[in-house]
Amino acid sequence: MFPTNLNRSTQGLIALSALCIALVCVRVTMKEETRFSFLIWNLFLAWIPFFITSLAAGLQAGKRNRWAIFLVFPAWLLFFPNAPYIITDLLHLKGYSQNILWFDSLLIFLFAFTGLIVGLHSLQKAYGLFRHYFNAPAAWLLILSCSVLSGFGVYLGRYCRLNSWDLFHKPFWSAGRIIHQFDNPLSVQVTLVFGFILFGLYSIYHHFYAPVGLNQDWKD
Repeated sequence: MFPTNLNRSTQGLIALSALCIALVCVRVTMKEETRFSFLIWNLFLAWIPFFITSLAAGLQAGKRNRWAIFLVFPAWLLFFPNAPYIITDLLHLKGYSQNILWFDSLLIFLFAFTGLIVGLHSLQKAYGLFRHYFNAPAAWLLILSCSVLSGFGVYLGRYCRLNSWDLFHKPFWSAGRIIHQFDNPLSVQVTLVFGFILFGLYSIYHHFYAPVGLNQDWKD
């Protein structure tokens, strides 16, 4: 069913993503509308940092130029907030009046859960790369920093409607928008809450789940 060169954890992520897409198709069939089809795009964006860390791990395993790995890190950090961002799509249920609230709640939850799991796998691969070049305290400090920055990215996406692509085609406008958020109390709250919850979830994942068989995925 899956290519033999994919490890079981990656196969599981693909299966979860397929289930998400299947539920969207069911909803489109039931309601004859595409209201939540944007979740598929958001999930695709959540996969991008996973692809980037997989590429970086491949470069490291192949003993390529170490600087090539650090060149892809900014791209990973730029796209990584897309993984936990899907959680905020639950806001689309605010003031909901349709009689399939139960289905749509489950639909968004499944997408958010899948995006989060994909993000945790990506963080695990990033940790493996950090640990290869730095000691454990430095690697964990980098993971904490990335988690907090990701929280800020979630804030920018949800409340400022910025996305990762804006930094490429509207860099100066995006920079201005970002700078103006530094004195906004809400940006601090969202950044810290999302950042530390993400760091906490990754810590639990790393210590209790990754060692079972995923702790070395970054080497695959």
